[in-house]
Amino acid sequence: MSRQSEFVEKVSDLVDHAKDLAPVARKRVLEMLDAARSEILGRLASVDTDSYSHAQLTALKSSIERAMQTFAGDASRFLNDLEAKSAQLGTHDVAQPLVAAGLEAVAFGQVNPTTLAIAQGYTADLITNLSRQAAHDINAALQRAFLGGQQWNDIVQQIGRGLGAEGKVSVFDKIGDRAATIAENEVLRVHAMSGQARMEQMAERHPELQKKWKHLPASRFPRLSHMLADGQIQDVNDPFEIPVFPGAAPEELMFPRDPSGSAENTINCHCLSVPYFSADALKPTAEHKSLLDKLGIAVKAA
Repeated sequence: MSRQSEFVEKVSDLVDHAKDLAPVARKRVLEMLDAARSEILGRLASVDTDSYSHAQLTALKSSIERAMQTFAGDASRFLNDLEAKSAQLGTHDVAQPLVAAGLEAVAFGQVNPTTLAIAQGYTADLITNLSRQAAHDINAALQRAFLGGQQWNDIVQQIGRGLGAEGKVSVFDKIGDRAATIAENEVLRVHAMSGQARMEQMAERHPELQKKWKHLPASRFPRLSHMLADGQIQDVNDPFEIPVFPGAAPEELMFPRDPSGSAENTINCHCLSVPYFSADALKPTAEHKSLLDKLGIAVKAA
């Protein structure tokens, strides 16, 4: 197998591995949130509506807050662990095409531990703030509905049993969408940061190494500007030029979900930055040809 074909195969592996990260993050966080929802709905179901009192409401609010705090802790720990694995995967997967291309493997090149710790803390803060806001929204919906004279079953449905009559979205539907977005975005962000760090290190020894923007059709609402950026090639240490909107002035992103970029250009983005070599860079060198000649192996360009 030629260096070029091995390189392409390993880049394909990188893409496949990155595709698996978001569904894993989304699925587990939503499972944890569903457990919190079940606990809250069970608590609501235990309320004696015939003797409903302010004291019951206070106790109910506390139980809702505890359930969301448990979710925040469990989800933050899970996502922090997944981000650590994502950083390792980003380093490993970016290195494999480079090794297949004949570049010397080096032991370093992963995202800085301090940077990873900050990213993990940022994710935990997002989940914690979401959980606090969710508890507030659930309790506010509960109080508004009760004061408005709604039936208890209608109150429960509004808070957490999915789509109600006339297609109204429950409080938990909104929380779930936001939690899934955080999980996917932050895990993929760390993966991209780690891959960029690895390529920057390799580029110090191999200046012909470049990077290419690859759009993945994974988002429910893909950005046209990101689709148009598909295939854009830049030197490793230069930013991609990605418009916030088609026709707008480009925004400079070192990699997809670059934290320095705007929310419009980085949230819910599933694009990748992958290693790239020109065809000439992967052709056998004079040194390689000389070695093959000495071994009696003929080489023809195809």
